[in-house]
Amino acid sequence: MFEFLVNIRSPELFAFRDKMNKKIAFFIDGGYFIKRMKFYYRKYFNGCGVDLTPQIVVKVLYTFIKRHRDSLERQDLYRIYYYDAPPFDGQYREAVPKLEHRASNGTPSTKNFKTDPSTIFQQELHSSLKKSRKLALRMGKLSKAKRWIMDERAQKSILTGEKDINELVPEDFYLDVKQKGVDTRIGIDITTVTLRKFADTIVLIASDADFVPAAKLARTHGVDVVLDPMHGDVDQDLQLHIDGKKSYDIVHLLSECLAVRPTTTPNWWNENR
Repeated sequence: MFEFLVNIRSPELFAFRDKMNKKIAFFIDGGYFIKRMKFYYRKYFNGCGVDLTPQIVVKVLYTFIKRHRDSLERQDLYRIYYYDAPPFDGQYREAVPKLEHRASNGTPSTKNFKTDPSTIFQQELHSSLKKSRKLALRMGKLSKAKRWIMDERAQKSILTGEKDINELVPEDFYLDVKQKGVDTRIGIDITTVTLRKFADTIVLIASDADFVPAAKLARTHGVDVVLDPMHGDVDQDLQLHIDGKKSYDIVHLLSECLAVRPTTTPNWWNENR
């Protein structure tokens, strides 16, 4: 018995346990990740001749993962958790009539989201993610409540006087559909990884407060919590409950994965970076 107790307390066993715990897990707000990707693509790669396909997005995602693993010296990946919800694929009346319809009846037409490019993009992305290595796709549900919201570019054009309010078209609006159940899944997953010591480091690719309760719990139990907001604005509460913040050069990563140079280069762009 004594020999057994000595053996289970041996330095080799503790070293083995330490090695097992030195893993990294990633928790990604899918909607936010795609929004930031499309923003940088529109701004710096418009007209580059290469589409931002779901397959390219997955490639960019794994490039992000590798950069963080190298930076944090955590080559042992536990798992990638990607949170999203299925796209709305029904029909919904558009916010304003099309310009060509205004002279006749002025009635907004109905949009079929099933054939919308953004719906098809999201469905193909989810399909690619399901096949990806070490990745768990966590799907929430869509709320029944929906509303049209004018996008930022249209708002800016109205405020600056570039466009009259009567010139707004359906493309100036996007349908806002809230997700349900995503924050619950985030909390359960981070709690499980933390309490069962599946990883000692987690990286959050997010910006809003959905991750706050789980991040607080992880830090309380000694997990190193790193935030990557992809150079976006961060919720103040989330900012208080992380151990560090790190974002990478998204323009360079997109250029690498698209295999093209940006059509518009920011003043800090370094082609050899």
